[in-house]
Amino acid sequence: MEKVEVKNYDAALRKITFPHRRLISCSKKRQLLLFQFSHHLDLWRLGTTVATGKHGDTLPLSKDADHLLHLKTKGPENIICSCISPCGSWIAYSTASRFFLCQLNYEHDNISLQRVSKMPAFLHSALQILFSEDSAKLFVASNQGSLHIIQLLEGSLKHLHTFQAQSGSVESMCLLAVSPDGNWLAASGTSAGVHVYNVKRLKLHCTVPAYNFPVTALAIAPNTNNLVIAHSDQQIFEYSIPDKEYTDWSRTIQKQGFHYLWLQRDTPITHISFHPKRPMHILLHDAYMFCIIDKSLPLPNDKTLLYNPLPPTNESDVIRRRTTHAFKISKIYKPLLFMDLLDERTLVAVERPLDDIIAQLPPPIKKKKFGT
Repeated sequence: MEKVEVKNYDAALRKITFPHRRLISCSKKRQLLLFQFSHHLDLWRLGTTVATGKHGDTLPLSKDADHLLHLKTKGPENIICSCISPCGSWIAYSTASRFFLCQLNYEHDNISLQRVSKMPAFLHSALQILFSEDSAKLFVASNQGSLHIIQLLEGSLKHLHTFQAQSGSVESMCLLAVSPDGNWLAASGTSAGVHVYNVKRLKLHCTVPAYNFPVTALAIAPNTNNLVIAHSDQQIFEYSIPDKEYTDWSRTIQKQGFHYLWLQRDTPITHISFHPKRPMHILLHDAYMFCIIDKSLPLPNDKTLLYNPLPPTNESDVIRRRTTHAFKISKIYKPLLFMDLLDERTLVAVERPLDDIIAQLPPPIKKKKFGT
């Protein structure tokens, strides 16, 4: 965040208040959320509703959210990373010295946990964990710079391959992204750029051209296998994995440049996703906004209104805003810790309101100041 122009207390506070990486993972199939804390994991099933309403309505829950599991670690070490599989049947997490893999079994409203006891010797710690879309494979980025591919079996696992660190590099990969078809794996370190691996052929496919600022989020689009990369200076690139080059849209946006208000944001993008039925849409968020980029629409210039602070007044205003430019930004939910699509029509968001944090703080200590 070196290029933040505004250097004041509020800007500094926003950098340290919330993590710059995701501590929540989602099982879309079972509609579960796994929350990572320092020494425990909480698993929740989302509530549901059968009510309907118009735009802006808050619908009552027909079934409340369920707290399914509280998984506590042994010893003083903090949890470094965690993930739940898309099918909801596996949970993996790691501390600084141990890696854990658990299988979940669901019977009606009951849930049981079975820990995989025999772990490979090389799998002792991880910086990042990711499951494939079909939950058949587990990708583990170790703190030694290597990437492990694990095949998940019933109650056990099988080591398929390890991608060793690039020659001359000891950098660990701290961000991972896998394509929905499971063929491609993208990995990024803090400075060494982004490497793309062919999971079927088990070899390095290409390396995205180096950039001066670290990666904060990356994701691979379905069907096209385009890799979308967000950097800490708020630049976004789209790289075609099959063609090994930047896409035309990415070249256009780099040539024109981003809106100055977009570049002045002082919190990094922490997640990127895609709508399964709308290939031209890129969904992303930071702690203070959620954005949909429509690649079919023209890019905004510095004279264009990037944000729409006021709600639309009529139907024509709604249509005009939808077609004005490519960036659709919402600041309804904040601070935003997690946001992702559950299905084509459902979006789940997790926010941590400052009022809740302040309510849990101890009362301030009254001090006598001279002259007051």
